[in-house]
Amino acid sequence: MGVNLQILGLQAIPRLAKKFNLDFEDCLTYSDLYGIPPEEFRKACDKFEKIFSCFIKETNISWWDVFFNSDIGMERIALVRDIGLEKDDMVLDVGCGRGYFTIAAARLSEAVIGLDLMNGRGRYGWWRNFKETLAELNLKHKVLGLKADAQIIPMSDCSVQKVVAVHCIRNFQNRQIIRNAIREMYRVLSKDGEIIIVENILMARNKSQEAHLALYKCRCKYIRDDLFYFSQEELRKMLKEAELREVHVKIVDYNLSAAPPIFYLNTSILKKEQIKEAREEYTEAIDMVKKYGETSPPALIIKATKHLK
Repeated sequence: MGVNLQILGLQAIPRLAKKFNLDFEDCLTYSDLYGIPPEEFRKACDKFEKIFSCFIKETNISWWDVFFNSDIGMERIALVRDIGLEKDDMVLDVGCGRGYFTIAAARLSEAVIGLDLMNGRGRYGWWRNFKETLAELNLKHKVLGLKADAQIIPMSDCSVQKVVAVHCIRNFQNRQIIRNAIREMYRVLSKDGEIIIVENILMARNKSQEAHLALYKCRCKYIRDDLFYFSQEELRKMLKEAELREVHVKIVDYNLSAAPPIFYLNTSILKKEQIKEAREEYTEAIDMVKKYGETSPPALIIKATKHLK
């Protein structure tokens, strides 16, 4: 099973263990993954996979049970509901990653195209995970994986009814690429179709969200594989610059660990003068996660409808 469902399993196991009245106090928990080196992370996941495979076999639960009981799965299902996908929609999921939203969207809509370039750091094997997940969940007949750059989508003008980008634009390298991708998403959108962008915003309503922001800020500052969260005003400005109009905005706060900023601080890639400060910030953020837990900050759902002249 791909690492994606291992992680979902780690999130889901407390709820599933309670459901089946099983004691998992001595088992690896999701919080154990924060702050450990990559090699230990891999070993921990391998160990958990063996335990969880037995758990699945003995209790006869499905991978849908795992998905529905994980924070990531619950958040994506909630987003499908709040976005308003319908059963006859053809959906393009831009920046699909491992396919978490793709899976949720496929349960309700007619068909989903998951588009991603998958060439970022640490993304080796993600397409394989994507395909394995679809097979496990019996969704291969409803989902197509498309390897492509969001700035050059290989689809015709006005060819898809809903274009969504969920937790993905902060993975782009800069704001110009974001604007280019949004314009391209708008190009392939059909008349009266909707473009929908979902991004967490720079806001914390409790300590666990503060812990998430502290750790993610550290990741963006020192690892630099993502852009940090935008404010609501910044997101709306970028959409305006991409020439989108009639924008509708909604803030949702599920308070789930739906985009966990798990990473290990490798100081060998830092400048010498950065190392002390980076270690202090990373340790402080990890301590916050251990004390308060970690949940994603509120997310902004932005919708724009395409009206052709």
